[in-house]
Amino acid sequence: MASISTNKQNGHRTIYVTGPDKRRPPIRLGKCSKKQATVVLGFVEDLNRAKRTNSSPADKTLAWLKDIDPVLYERIAAVGLVEPRNDQTLGEFLDEYLAIREPSVKPFTYSRMKQSKRHALAHFGAEKPLRSITDADAQAYRAFLLNDQALAEATSRKHCGDARMWFNYAIKTGLVDHNPFMCVPVSVGGNKKRQAFISDEYAQKVLAELPTAELRLIFALARWGGLRIPSEPRELVWSDVGWDRRRLRVPSPKTEHHTGHECRTIPLFPEIEQALREVFEKAEDGSVHVLPFLQERSGASLRKPMLAAIQRAGLKVWPRLFHNLRASRQTELAAVRPAHVVSAWMGNTEQVAERHYLQVRDEDYEAVLNEEVVRKAVRAMATDHAHARHGYNEKAPSDAREGHCAVSPAKRETNKVPVTGFEPVLPCGNCHLKTARLPVPPHGRGDWVV
Repeated sequence: MASISTNKQNGHRTIYVTGPDKRRPPIRLGKCSKKQATVVLGFVEDLNRAKRTNSSPADKTLAWLKDIDPVLYERIAAVGLVEPRNDQTLGEFLDEYLAIREPSVKPFTYSRMKQSKRHALAHFGAEKPLRSITDADAQAYRAFLLNDQALAEATSRKHCGDARMWFNYAIKTGLVDHNPFMCVPVSVGGNKKRQAFISDEYAQKVLAELPTAELRLIFALARWGGLRIPSEPRELVWSDVGWDRRRLRVPSPKTEHHTGHECRTIPLFPEIEQALREVFEKAEDGSVHVLPFLQERSGASLRKPMLAAIQRAGLKVWPRLFHNLRASRQTELAAVRPAHVVSAWMGNTEQVAERHYLQVRDEDYEAVLNEEVVRKAVRAMATDHAHARHGYNEKAPSDAREGHCAVSPAKRETNKVPVTGFEPVLPCGNCHLKTARLPVPPHGRGDWVV
């Protein structure tokens, strides 16, 4: 039970709640109207009932708790009707969250999470209470990333996706009741503007400008093997190379947490085999990794020598350096091999390939146009053959050239079927032949006597 008490001197109202120990701790509301106090009393009684019966409060009560003033919530928690809130600041929460996630995520993922943390603290501040971030704040954060930080759409969605992940974890731990980033787009689609197809001719020019055998192998693995750079070449060991069967086993750190996708096997394409043999001849005795120097190198450190080689080759630098090399290979293979085979070699799905990798090349347009020229030539040859076989006279009537018989009008009249048909006309019973005037058929003239 609960009741309202009013101080007649200052008008302050207090709700007294009867607990299991028969004590009546107060919930001080301050100065408010009787109607407002009665509304609070109803929710307090529901909370008291739920605590006594070990059940859940009504949905309206839970919604009311989310929106009430923090001071009133603390007073309700002080009498034991709800659990106290843990009003962590954003900075404290992110420090704890990243410390928990670091052992279970890849180094690149953890690096991106730290970038997301820096952006969030730059916008919200480390002292902002986690519970105070609203849907409007989440929208403002997205605008901050796009406008103030000048990030690309896909990059901003990645950072907002990290923030959504933070708040999902905060909900599970009871720190917040609502995820404000659920109203912010986080899915990343393919950006057609940043797609580029690197032809075999261009790739060979860049390959010739790379200074070391290791860099040439990395480039060959990306362009002709479709490997993810640098995570997959970093894990390659010499036992993964099947020289006799011409196969290459590719470890896949990105998908290893999915059962059956820890690695994949691709053909040992000639461009890759040549680069591998060059590195193998220079490898030290007893070496395990194909590219041991990658153990201490990041993908960003590989960009500088690659960009320099592209410029020396006299080519324009394309966006998404390694991704478009991989996408170019998948586009080539998809044109000559079944989709499920190509997806198995590339380590993705057909849906992902269509969304992020497959491109339309100039060769596709030219091939269709060439096929149309061939079809026209074949049709012309077939027509000439038919004319030579059956004969063709340009002076003949059009219907004769179109396959109809050219018959004179007089011949047509002679060959017409009479109205009575082909059977002879015989008398029936007492009937006798009479002369009858028959209607003139639409195509003939004269009288017929029956």
